[in-house]
Amino acid sequence: MKKAILFVIMFLMFGINVYADKTSNLFVIERSKNANVVSYDAVLNDDGTIKKENPVDSYWLLYAYKNGEREELSAFDKKAYGFKVKYNTERQNFDFVLKAAKDKPMIIDLYDGVAKAVIKINNVDCFLEKVYIGSVDGAFGIPNVSFYELFGSEVKTGESQQQKILVK
Repeated sequence: MKKAILFVIMFLMFGINVYADKTSNLFVIERSKNANVVSYDAVLNDDGTIKKENPVDSYWLLYAYKNGEREELSAFDKKAYGFKVKYNTERQNFDFVLKAAKDKPMIIDLYDGVAKAVIKINNVDCFLEKVYIGSVDGAFGIPNVSFYELFGSEVKTGESQQQKILVK
């Protein structure tokens, strides 16, 4: 009986996430609307490489009203925050594009063993850290994006970069 209780306790302490994927945060999208953010994570194999099937996971972190709890993106959310990702066999990394920023393609790869998203900020290759979206509420509460800002650090020097892009 004691062994069974010990097993249950061990399972509850260590076993809840046994089947969960390992992930590494790539970047987040913050918004002027509220404190909730969309997080984008690379999904990793046990050896630390990025999975070729479903390599990126995106989801809400609800800071505005649920203490940062995770919530999956709805089909509606994916229209704004969705993405396309494809393994590039020639470069052996991933091409990644946000649906809302098709003009700013990225590459996802491992750098010193850490998954990172690389994007051009001010025409310089940078590790993307966050995107900030400035918007105002439009019809039916649907936000109209007026600008977005990219924040990152240069791949070669580590110097911070920031670029504001106006949306027409």
